[in-house]
Amino acid sequence: MLAEIKQMYQDLNNKLHVKLGQRTTLQDRLSNAQRRVTELEKQIDNLTKASLFLQTLSDTTRQNTIDKISTIVTDALQKVKDPNLEFKMLLTTERNQLDVKFVVLDKVTKHEYDILNSCGGSIADIVTFPLRTSLLLKWDPKLSRILILDEAFKYVSVQDQESLGDFVRQLAEKLNLQIILVSHSEKISAQAHKIFQVTKTKTDKQSIVEEKPS
Repeated sequence: MLAEIKQMYQDLNNKLHVKLGQRTTLQDRLSNAQRRVTELEKQIDNLTKASLFLQTLSDTTRQNTIDKISTIVTDALQKVKDPNLEFKMLLTTERNQLDVKFVVLDKVTKHEYDILNSCGGSIADIVTFPLRTSLLLKWDPKLSRILILDEAFKYVSVQDQESLGDFVRQLAEKLNLQIILVSHSEKISAQAHKIFQVTKTKTDKQSIVEEKPS
């Protein structure tokens, strides 16, 4: 009888640990999903701001701005992701109100990508960076020309990170813009003009900043 009780206890204990493990997994998935939702909300906000900004421009200025920005974003997609990709900003009128639709298109297959969700979110990261940079400079060309980005490319795949870092460097040089980019990716940081590594000491948790060779 005692042996049966012990066995029952052991079985219940095993089931408890399985359930606890499942709960931990679900909590991790929930946290990741919440972080992804936050990132998507930021990217939607950037796209919305871009659309509203373009709506305020005159017809001639608007088309010139669209052409220039589309060229920069397309250049990013082709250098980082796929040479067949093209970024378009389509003007539409609904209920007498101008609207802008952002499209990423494969020129060969004619497949249209969902900017926010395609390729694990990397399309959104690649698109919103040059889009935000171009609009920022177009909106206020007299600003200090310093752009600070915190983990802006976390969803970009490892195989695309080196070419992305190279594009960021080229864009900074082309626009005479200083970009301070916080990243855990060694492939991205390796393309920078200057690299600073920040580490925390185990004892007093202080941050130590060291310049690394680039």
